[in-house]
Amino acid sequence: MTSALLDHLLARIVDSGLLDEPVAENGLVYGRATIDAAGTVVTVNVDPELEDDDDTLDDDALLAAITRILSVSETRWRAVIDEVADDIDEAVDDEPVLEQIDLRDDLEATSVVVFADAVLVAFDAPKQFPNSRILVQLDEDLEIANIEVRDRDGAEGGSVETVDFDSLDDLLDGISRADER
Repeated sequence: MTSALLDHLLARIVDSGLLDEPVAENGLVYGRATIDAAGTVVTVNVDPELEDDDDTLDDDALLAAITRILSVSETRWRAVIDEVADDIDEAVDDEPVLEQIDLRDDLEATSVVVFADAVLVAFDAPKQFPNSRILVQLDEDLEIANIEVRDRDGAEGGSVETVDFDSLDDLLDGISRADER
């Protein structure tokens, strides 16, 4: 039943025109789209979180979530960028960064994973953090629920280390430990 539900979701996304050339594969629907407020094209992965025994899908909730992130207001997008930059700047404080520029100017949205009740936005910060990705989970109201820094070093043939931080102090401790290695 999962395949039929995914095909139905793909048909709804095609009809909506939200994603360019959407494809259903490996339990996801993905395509490209523009986050207008960011002025950037991103890869959008829609994850219906289907289980083998699922016989229903809330495709309306997924379409609404896609619409919400792609049409986010410039004010809300700027607030997300500001909060991410402030939290990371505060966490790294006096830690050395590759290039001294405002993180707000370095953050580039690259991809989005859409769930019915949340969105995960991946950012690169190539000048300040060229070896990391910044993952920001947004709730249904596009408020930040979590910020995760992921090290890229393991991406070449090895495993990728994922690090979750419960607080800014934990993030700073994690960055400090990584620099000591």
